[in-house]
Formats: sequence, structure tokens, C-alpha cells
Amino acid sequence: MSIEFLRVLAKHPAPVTLTNPHDIDNLMVLRAAGLVAALTFKPDAGGREVGRFLALTPDGRSALGAANDGSTCGVQAIPELQQLPQLPQ
Repeated sequence: MSIEFLRVLAKHPAPVTLTNPHDIDNLMVLRAAGLVAALTFKPDAGGREVGRFLALTPDGRSALGAANDGSTCGVQAIPELQQLPQLPQ
């Protein structure tokens, strides 16, 4: 799932804000692997954790190139990414 999620993130202009806990977990796996620049934070004390995808790293771009077989089979946009408002920068 992580490479598929990386492909989805790569299709959206950064920064991308994520609030779904599963998406945040996937984002942190990609960050731990050095494939993305990302962070997590709680905008309000005691609030829900938010993840923010900032950019693909050079390793992330390489991973996409290596995993790209010319097909987008099974890769779909995450509806939440299209609906979430961007946080002020």
C-alpha cells in the first residue's frame, strides 16, 4: 500500500493535509522510509492529529520510477485529499 499511497500523493500539489488516521499512518511509513518530507501536529490542544505531506524526496521520486510499470492499475485518488481545506502556511 505504501508505494500506491506514494503515487496518490505525487498526483496532488503539495502541501496536502491528511486527517484520516490510516492515511496519516501511511504517510509516516513513507516518511520513515525517507520517501517523503512530512510532519504531523495537533492544531488545537487535545485535538485530532493532522498529517501534512510536503514533498517527495529524491528517494521517493526514484521509488516511483522503479515501481512504475507504465500502468496506474489500482491507483485512485483519495477523495479526502480533494475535499480538505489547506491549513494556513
